[in-house]
Amino acid sequence: MSSTSLPKMAGLELEADLRKDDGKAMLSVRLENQDDADIFARFCDDIVMTVKDAANETTAVQAFIGRTWKWHALLKGARKKTLSRQDQLGLIGELRTMNDDIGTVKGIGTALEAWRGSDGAPKDFELSGLCIECKARGASSRSKIRITSEHQLADVPGQKLVLLVHTFAAAEKDEVGAFGLHDMVSLIRSKVETERPDLRLMLEEKLDEAGYENEHEYEVVVLHRSTESFLVMQGFPRIVPGNYQEGPIEISYDLPLVQITPFEIGKQELLQLLETPV
Repeated sequence: MSSTSLPKMAGLELEADLRKDDGKAMLSVRLENQDDADIFARFCDDIVMTVKDAANETTAVQAFIGRTWKWHALLKGARKKTLSRQDQLGLIGELRTMNDDIGTVKGIGTALEAWRGSDGAPKDFELSGLCIECKARGASSRSKIRITSEHQLADVPGQKLVLLVHTFAAAEKDEVGAFGLHDMVSLIRSKVETERPDLRLMLEEKLDEAGYENEHEYEVVVLHRSTESFLVMQGFPRIVPGNYQEGPIEISYDLPLVQITPFEIGKQELLQLLETPV
């Protein structure tokens, strides 16, 4: 029960605990404001209908938690801002990295567990012995990428660091091979459901943290053009903490791709880095 992930819902207190009398695990929901009793009653009725036919306690708990996350998404969705075009493209790039680059080698479960970009961490993915920062750019844009923090390309002790740059071309929905954010999320959900159903709730929580919403319309539709990999090492052009003894922080800057060409690595070398933990 300690690993159970429950949503935070305004006006409700959801807890996973142990009963004092017999030590058995317990899930509880408590209404904090009686003014919302009518909505709370509908919520409880829905939960009961969802879990009443569960085959066993484990599936009942999974159904309960999954349903509370759906209510959380419903109530929160109206207040959540739609991701900007650049944020949509960035999230598409992270999900593609999870599925196509890490997932094909380590499995979708390991890739999902390694995903840190959803919670604003300096590196998008943290694996054993390897960190990956990924960037997404438009094919028609200038040949540069935006580094949004001095920490993004900073060294991590004991870890190698790879920068992935995905290039996407704008497309129409009916073009062969074209996809949008909803399509990428659907693909990831399907793979998690097949390979690691125990991580379904983790996926939904991370998507929520990343700003994704099922009900929103996302206008960005793309075709994947290429992925370039760069090994960040000594001599790599970057701004990192310590460049200035006392000075600016929270630094953003543009990095021309031509300046990092000498550090490009091939697909095979990237696979070796993914396959070989430190």
